[in-house]
Amino acid sequence: MGSRPERWLFLLELKEIYVDICNQKGWKLRSLLVRALEVIEDFFSREEPFILMLSLPTGYGKTTLTETLFKYAIKNGYFFSKVIHVLPMRSIVDDLARKLKAEFGEDQVAAQHMGLHESPFLAKPCVVTTLDTFILNFVKIPTVELRKAIARGISHHDFARGMIYSSLVVFDEFHLFSGLGSLREEMKSLEAAVASIVCLSTAGVPVVVATATLPTPMRNYLMEKAEEVVEVEEIRFGERLEDESFSRERKAKTISLRIEDKCLEEVLQAPNNTDKRILIILNTVSEAVNIYRKIKNHNVVLLHGKLPERRRKEVIKRILKDNPRIIVATQVVEAGVDISYDILITAPCPVDRLIQRAGRVARHKGDNEGEVIIVLKASKGPYDAEIVDMTVQKVKLLDNQSLNKLEFDKKMEEFLNQIYSKVYLEPTNEIYEVIMKLDEYVFLAAKDAIKAIEAFCGFTDSFGIVSAFPESKPLIEYAIGLSEREAKNALWKYRKVLTRGEIQILDEKNVRKLLRGGCLSLKLLRGGFEGIVIPDFDEELGFVGFNHGD
Repeated sequence: MGSRPERWLFLLELKEIYVDICNQKGWKLRSLLVRALEVIEDFFSREEPFILMLSLPTGYGKTTLTETLFKYAIKNGYFFSKVIHVLPMRSIVDDLARKLKAEFGEDQVAAQHMGLHESPFLAKPCVVTTLDTFILNFVKIPTVELRKAIARGISHHDFARGMIYSSLVVFDEFHLFSGLGSLREEMKSLEAAVASIVCLSTAGVPVVVATATLPTPMRNYLMEKAEEVVEVEEIRFGERLEDESFSRERKAKTISLRIEDKCLEEVLQAPNNTDKRILIILNTVSEAVNIYRKIKNHNVVLLHGKLPERRRKEVIKRILKDNPRIIVATQVVEAGVDISYDILITAPCPVDRLIQRAGRVARHKGDNEGEVIIVLKASKGPYDAEIVDMTVQKVKLLDNQSLNKLEFDKKMEEFLNQIYSKVYLEPTNEIYEVIMKLDEYVFLAAKDAIKAIEAFCGFTDSFGIVSAFPESKPLIEYAIGLSEREAKNALWKYRKVLTRGEIQILDEKNVRKLLRGGCLSLKLLRGGFEGIVIPDFDEELGFVGFNHGD
């Protein structure tokens, strides 16, 4: 009975840490983040497990929560001594880790994903990682030992899992784990994320789920699973909870929207666009590269998923430092990169993606006017045509209108729920059940997880990514990632693989063997191949051999 007050004395108030951070940086307090920290404090004071769900608008400052939690962990650490922050994409993992390192030092913070092993077993006090890396560690396959696990069925998984189970875990940009709106979506990442959340919270690990645009059916799936085992507290902007200061800021900003049945070049030539800062987001690499080639002499940068990792980091660094007048990008810029532009010119896309893209205009303080232009003649790329068409039909209701940003956000959220209530595909729960079993039964090991991964070709949608090396520079810093489908096409076309740094040409028989059924990425690992080899490409433009987006 007397232990709880004593334990509570050890907890430096999270709210005080947050206020101190905001005061030091000259930031405004966000009342719903204060509320979130009070909720966490309350659960800790009662020593009860919990899941905290945060549904907050783009630009609200959700990642400040991680900074606050980490500062508590290293200063006090009584209820948790580590923070693991899970994100959907490498680019935003690197960006957040860079910011946290600048604040706390490289000895305290690590980025960990398939292309970077700064904390291989998630041991540093603050680890920022991708969902695919987190899930592999969670199911007993540390990514740094993936080859060994595949070859020998063993791994040092207990250490990595021990690090996870002694952390507070934040799942950020949760809406992007579903891949909503994409063709042939299997909901693998969503099932894997929800399964890990349920397992962690069942064991008493504190979990925070943060999102900006979560459709109601997806929210309900998480809530139904989570509420079976633990108390879930939800803080949702605009649903009986509103931040008056933030709302005033939003109301002071104006978003104009228009739909153009023109090609992108015509829209760019409009006289009123001459001096404004423009963000162009297209759905395919080839379209992005074509536009970039035509306007590259006008202080323009190009960012997409088929740039080598080192080039992509350079581009993001330049975007954040130099503030170029025009960015030409694909979906990789939708989340995490903290930019604010005057005009968004976008290809048609699903409503949840449009919300993310529109969140990049009139974002910062003092940027009070933004324009969103949807160019209908641009490609729909990898997205489901029905969902894109439904989005365009809904958004046409706002064509040639100007709304304050608060009202614009509310309208877009209405459209989001209206569309996905009609087309949302329920997860099969197959991956969910497998991950629950792998976590529950201690006698199941890496070899069992590998069998399951082979059956599903990974537990996340990005698992099958294959490294592709340019022929004259077969080094990891020059490699790009190809999807399973792209990699199979490239292997059939070029028939070259990389083995211990050496290029090997395969005969047709061995190529067919690799391509026949099963998961190519796993077959390559089993064969001792580091990846496939593709023709050289311009590092500035990236690889344009395929047309499937990102």
